[in-house]
Amino acid sequence: MNGKLTFQAKVGALIFASLVGLGIIATTIEPLKFHRGAVKGTYYFRFSNVGGLEKEAPVRVAGVTVGKVSNITVSDSGAVVEVSMLKDIKLHKDASAKIETMGLMGEKYVEVNPGSPEKPLLQPGEVVLKTETPVSTDQLVSELYRTVERFNQALITKNGENRLSKIMDNISKLTENVNSLMEENRNNLRETLKNTVAITEFLKNELPKIAENVNTLATQFGQIALENREDIRTIVMNINEATKKAPEIADRLDKLAQNLSKLLNDENRENLSETIENMKETTKELKVLVSKVNNGNGTVGKLFNDETLYSNLSNVTETFNKVTNKFERLQTYVGFSGDVNTRTGDTRGVFTFQIIPSPTHYYLLELVGDSQGKVERKKYYLSDGSSREEIEKNYRTEFTVQYARVFNDSWLHKGGKWILRGGLKESTGGIGLDYVYNNKLSFISDIWDAGREEADGDNIPPHLRVGIRYRFNRNWFVYLGGDELLYSKHRGPFFGLGVLFGDEDLKYLISSFPSGGVK
Repeated sequence: MNGKLTFQAKVGALIFASLVGLGIIATTIEPLKFHRGAVKGTYYFRFSNVGGLEKEAPVRVAGVTVGKVSNITVSDSGAVVEVSMLKDIKLHKDASAKIETMGLMGEKYVEVNPGSPEKPLLQPGEVVLKTETPVSTDQLVSELYRTVERFNQALITKNGENRLSKIMDNISKLTENVNSLMEENRNNLRETLKNTVAITEFLKNELPKIAENVNTLATQFGQIALENREDIRTIVMNINEATKKAPEIADRLDKLAQNLSKLLNDENRENLSETIENMKETTKELKVLVSKVNNGNGTVGKLFNDETLYSNLSNVTETFNKVTNKFERLQTYVGFSGDVNTRTGDTRGVFTFQIIPSPTHYYLLELVGDSQGKVERKKYYLSDGSSREEIEKNYRTEFTVQYARVFNDSWLHKGGKWILRGGLKESTGGIGLDYVYNNKLSFISDIWDAGREEADGDNIPPHLRVGIRYRFNRNWFVYLGGDELLYSKHRGPFFGLGVLFGDEDLKYLISSFPSGGVK
């Protein structure tokens, strides 16, 4: 041996180092520290199981370190944790506590809820019985083992038949039907692509028009303000003038009422013509004010009568509402995973980026590095006119870009979902069919890389992988199953581990990085 590591060993070492790095990051996120000080009071908390809590572990209230675990003893009903309060914290009769873990796999600490202020105070030395016991790793592993055992039992029918074989037959038939369907609907797919191109072209033409409408609207407002500056001043002067004349108009109306009263007595008929003249002058002044608005004179008149302004404002508002609603519904997930084919020793590392614009579909993007590689034939032409062919095995980074459609299961299991994926799979064409049984358990299958060749030039079947995935908490999951099921030379079981972070998880991880010591 020449002492150099093989490519497979390097990839395996990289995956191992990545998982170790994630573990180190998870265990060092916002380390729990506290300063020593005088003990303000001692309390006792009774737990049925402390789940690995150690002496000197921090005690927190509302996320702030206020004390430490000074002692842990075992009693007939569980464990008694002695807590020394280093800050003046008042506990009430309904106080409670639970054991938490900082970050993903960080240090354990005791989170205390002091209780309601209206309840009586709890004296130092008393016991708090209202506690929550953390779920241990052994329980999670046992639950996973029982789930796998139930799954193995479910694979075998009462007659001893293997349900997985039947599922594989159905998947093969489904693949044939999909290929046949794609062949039969090739013309429809072409028409769909044409329609997509037409829609894209339409948006390309319409978006500049929308921007132009916005610019036109702003220009119109500016022109109205500039061109009708004198009209605006005139309107203000008219309003001021009308305000000044209001008392005079009121006096004239009062005189009119007096004159009418005199007319009823058939006296002073000679004043009738003077009263009518006053009424004409008052009506004329009111008409002048109203006609300026009705004729569209000035800024106020144009705002009331210009229909173009209202149309432009409606179009712009509707467009912005559609864009805002799409961004509010968008969700993203980022994750890492790695698995190994236990028969061939080939490993695979995957970086996943998932975009979910709606519950009915999503987009999947992956960067994949594996130790299996791909065989490529290269033909070289020599100077004498002859040629020679060489076989190379490349280990380039591969890409997965797929569109996934989600269908609700209304006949097999209520609450289940079927997911049909299609597009690029590790830089080749591929499709996938998944079944989500619930939030924890899913069945996964992929087939891709049709038409591949071995080093000797023989064609080999497509790459088919079928398995299950189980999420044992919010972020971490394991997956296992059968790899290369159509190719007996590489066929074998695979096992993998992965982690997936959503929008809220990424916000929590970023905000949890330490920014200084605890004061």
